[in-house]
Amino acid sequence: MLIKAMLTGGGDYNKSLRQRRWAAIGMLCIGLVGFVCYFWLVPDSSLSEYAQGFYLGGASGISAGALVLLIRTQYLIAHPQARRKAQIKETDERELKIVHTAFETAGGVTFFTTAAALFVVLPLSMAAFQALMGVMILYSLVFLTANFWLSKKL
Repeated sequence: MLIKAMLTGGGDYNKSLRQRRWAAIGMLCIGLVGFVCYFWLVPDSSLSEYAQGFYLGGASGISAGALVLLIRTQYLIAHPQARRKAQIKETDERELKIVHTAFETAGGVTFFTTAAALFVVLPLSMAAFQALMGVMILYSLVFLTANFWLSKKL
């Protein structure tokens, strides 16, 4: 869903599908990097079992998601009737409003949950506190930048 919302092709659905295909290939490369790290770097490291599992789980999840996206996108490119149905569904105003509202809700819940988590995490781990604070700062900067850019563009 995030890929669909981000890669719109400037209103050209065929261009959007080509962008999604490249995004899927990029995600697949990231997953492969995770697998390479898991098989070459992790076995000789002193990482905990949890961290080692993160490499395998993260690489597997990203690769699986990329493959699903790649197969689905390639299917839509190759089958015009399916592409038309998907385009109608994705460009429907109600569907766009649902996705927009979902993004707003997810962003707000994530931001305020992270803010609450800062109070819990601070006495437990300064590194975790700094990571969460970094996420909040990044979120705020992206929001401000997007708001400024969209106010000029739209």
